[in-house]
Amino acid sequence: MRRLIYGIFVLLLLQGKVHAQVSFAFMPEVQGRTIDGLFQVRVGGPASANGMVVLNVTVTARQAGTVVTIKTPPFSLRPGLNPLPPGLVSAADIRFGNNKIADVCRQSGYFTEAEYEYCFEISPAVKGGSTDLMGEQCFDYMLQPFSPLILASPADEDAICDKRPTFFWQPLLPAVPGMQYRLILTDVKPGQARAEALRYNMPLINQQFISMPMLFFPPAAKELAEGKEYIWQVTAYRGDVLLSSSEVWTFRVQCKDSTESRIPESFRDIDDLAAGNFYLATGSIRFAVKSIYGETPLQYSIICLTDPQQKIKKLPAIRLKSGNNHISIDVSENRAFIDGYYYQMTVKLPDGNIRQLRFMYKSETI
Repeated sequence: MRRLIYGIFVLLLLQGKVHAQVSFAFMPEVQGRTIDGLFQVRVGGPASANGMVVLNVTVTARQAGTVVTIKTPPFSLRPGLNPLPPGLVSAADIRFGNNKIADVCRQSGYFTEAEYEYCFEISPAVKGGSTDLMGEQCFDYMLQPFSPLILASPADEDAICDKRPTFFWQPLLPAVPGMQYRLILTDVKPGQARAEALRYNMPLINQQFISMPMLFFPPAAKELAEGKEYIWQVTAYRGDVLLSSSEVWTFRVQCKDSTESRIPESFRDIDDLAAGNFYLATGSIRFAVKSIYGETPLQYSIICLTDPQQKIKKLPAIRLKSGNNHISIDVSENRAFIDGYYYQMTVKLPDGNIRQLRFMYKSETI
């Protein structure tokens, strides 16, 4: 009898050890944004794994409750990292909760901004096996929507003289570890639609693994031809997962008389900039703001997004007057501003409203 009890005890220990070896590879910052992304989880099977299992997924939002529960049909679990079979998505039992977040997710397939808990459970695919867990793991993540991936320079439908231009775009935020960009540029034939040109024409630049939101013209690429129109697009990805795509912009290479005077940069409304539009500050930060109050100092501060440890000091004092104000903050001599770095300016207006705008600093060129 003692031997039997001891044997059962050893068997339970061995089972517990095997169960503990079942793990899950899941990136909530990337895969936790959509219902389809949940099926990109990978299940790590132990060396002894060789059988049919069922995956249960539960996504819960803090202060809202259960958003969705998913139960897959049985699939084979093998040793090592197992991707889910492709046909599992269409055959899975997907049930949504009774709250606003669940309603949006049911209609769009996307999770809205909230704090989520993603829980994965693996059970044997046998009758009554749903309570016999082989492994479970939960991931917590505060999901924030990505900012638009907006192109910056060359501007859409612009005419430039540089035949080897540098490309700039707004970084995708929030940043995802391991995220990279891809830039595609090709020419546009007369009368050709943008989408057709980007899809069917041979790319002049097809650059992957870009870590910064900018790309110097590749040295190996052939320079652009004057008089031709070009189209470009940027995508953000992590591994094999597409995170976001920009619009497609066109520009033309057209050189003008070098003696022509350069048109000064226009002043853009601060509300337009604060709404998320990208701003390229060349030597100075220029924006327009309207005040109904008397003359008063402008309260503002600037932080560096590229290097948060960097301190921005010695900013010039600015005074607002009643009416329309065209503000130009010259930072060309401030060593804290580095060419190609990203910054965020916070402005407190006289009425107490706060405006924040992100910009890339570009040193002035002669």
